[in-house]
Amino acid sequence: MIFKQPFYVSPHAVKRFREYIADLPTRTIRTIIQATLQDNKQPVRVQIFNRLPCPIYSARYRDIEYLIPVIHESRKTDAWPVVPTILLPWMKTNPIIYERSGWRWN
Repeated sequence: MIFKQPFYVSPHAVKRFREYIADLPTRTIRTIIQATLQDNKQPVRVQIFNRLPCPIYSARYRDIEYLIPVIHESRKTDAWPVVPTILLPWMKTNPIIYERSGWRWN
């Protein structure tokens, strides 16, 4: 499948998706994550990762909510954004810069 904005979904993210969400084939997991990120317009949180802002997007598979952090490489201009892991909403993240509450940013 070809996506308008491709993302690199790391093996760790695939492993965490299997562990937290559903035990599916790797290709299916990557397609689900890619398709979800194509539809998301605004992150629900922005945290600091390696001293850079890292947006975190909300997603849902069946009845399970999860979060997708996305890292943008600062040194590589032609690199795809990276999905390093999958988080559940209750998991702690690095310090949060912004968090969206309804239509407002806190």
